[in-house]
Amino acid sequence: MNNRQRQSGFTLIEMMISMLLGLVILGGTITAYQAISSVSEQRDNYYKLQDELMYIHRALASSVKVAKSVEINKGLNSLTLESYSGDGVRGIKCPGFDKGDAEVEWMTVHSGDNEQVLKCKLKSGREVEVISLVSKGSVGITSINFCSLPYDDEKQCGAGKSNSGIAVTVKYYDLKCDPDDESCDEKSVSFRLATRAPTSALGVGR
Repeated sequence: MNNRQRQSGFTLIEMMISMLLGLVILGGTITAYQAISSVSEQRDNYYKLQDELMYIHRALASSVKVAKSVEINKGLNSLTLESYSGDGVRGIKCPGFDKGDAEVEWMTVHSGDNEQVLKCKLKSGREVEVISLVSKGSVGITSINFCSLPYDDEKQCGAGKSNSGIAVTVKYYDLKCDPDDESCDEKSVSFRLATRAPTSALGVGR
């Protein structure tokens, strides 16, 4: 009597099907991970951009509202704020400085390698880099433009001294994109900052 021992196992077709299903599951897992990572990166970039916009608004607002006068140099795209003088007056501050000064200048300057930064400079010569401006198509702020009030649009961007305040236009990208792509749109946000000083104290006209 012949006793045949039956062998159990996977056939070649079953192994190929199992490997295919495993590859499908692995591919789906990798795709899901990449999607989650992309969303997380976009969220982090958005929060960072939002913090930068709020920081610039807060830093400028705290100086403009207590300035004796404001002056826009359109050619250099700079903003000069003059402080009140006298006993008990601490002066206008740049971010990061505890002690105020008689005059503060905000400006965008080249820092090398075609990079630009927003700086705040005290009359005494000390300065601080407020924020770096990103290149076109990168997430972040690309430019900051100052205009004197009254202000309606970019074509009527005023310069010189103003007894009203300033208008600030900040341009930015909230997503990384190819600058040559038509869908790569630069966005902008504008806000107005008024001085609280009385007109009689400024001694300047519109």
